[in-house]
Amino acid sequence: MRHPGILLVVLAAATAGCDRPIEIQPQAVEDAQVGVRVKTALVNDAQLGPRVIEVRVTRGLVILSGAVASDEEAARAIEIARAVPGVTDVRSQLVVRQLSELRAPADGGDELDRPVRPDDEIVSASRRRLLAIGGSVNAREPSDTRLASTLSVGPLIRLGTGRGLGVTTGFSWFQTDLSPDSSPGRLGRITIRPVMGGLSYTFTDQSRVALSLSMVGGMAFNSFTLTESTPRDVLALEVDNSVAARPGVSLWVDLNSRAALNVFTGYVITRPQITFLEHGAFVRRSVRADTAVFNVGLAYKVF
Repeated sequence: MRHPGILLVVLAAATAGCDRPIEIQPQAVEDAQVGVRVKTALVNDAQLGPRVIEVRVTRGLVILSGAVASDEEAARAIEIARAVPGVTDVRSQLVVRQLSELRAPADGGDELDRPVRPDDEIVSASRRRLLAIGGSVNAREPSDTRLASTLSVGPLIRLGTGRGLGVTTGFSWFQTDLSPDSSPGRLGRITIRPVMGGLSYTFTDQSRVALSLSMVGGMAFNSFTLTESTPRDVLALEVDNSVAARPGVSLWVDLNSRAALNVFTGYVITRPQITFLEHGAFVRRSVRADTAVFNVGLAYKVF
């Protein structure tokens, strides 16, 4: 509906030219009036005035379609529409486009003189910033009692914001102390460096929230550092690399057009072989380094 006021003019003209009056539904008139008020409020807004935003009203429900330059402009349009008297609810079909794409076409027609396609919102999401960099607080809880829990700070990287099936990577590096089986103290420090790749599936309703389920696998490149030289009956000498896998769940919440909050939980599965010197003999044993992972962080969207 380009201008709800035209509906009133056409109905009035048709009524004047007929012997029998045409009955106009009060709801249609009220919706037309609400549409005029919403359209006027959008046009008069300094930020949204240049945008071509179409307004449809059905029983007080306002549907906004068209193109805006940012998520903030879309949110502002919804806020303005909600504040208009007579509006019961607002549904947005607005898509985010670059400023260069919002210019009027060369033929003089309106860019949005076409139906809004269902995949417009998906196209809009793909044009959002695809790389975010930040930091996170990381907690690690190994399942083997000989390995210590850890809390650390590390980098946080987000690639892409799409929905559906996609390729992903996983690292989940951490360090942990290795303790003897039955005596106090520690034998040294193990560093676990998984390098994994796999698939993820992202669920999003095109709001500011995205939930991803992932499964990655690869190799863990491990190392061991002897931290105490005290003579013992048992000494750990070295650790082998090991196969690693990690299921995970990641939640991203866009705080604004630049900042995003991330919460991640997963479970790293890896069983490296460690070489021990026990009572003068070399022994190789598998250590269950399976570790629960929990991260909370903030990222800044670069581009």
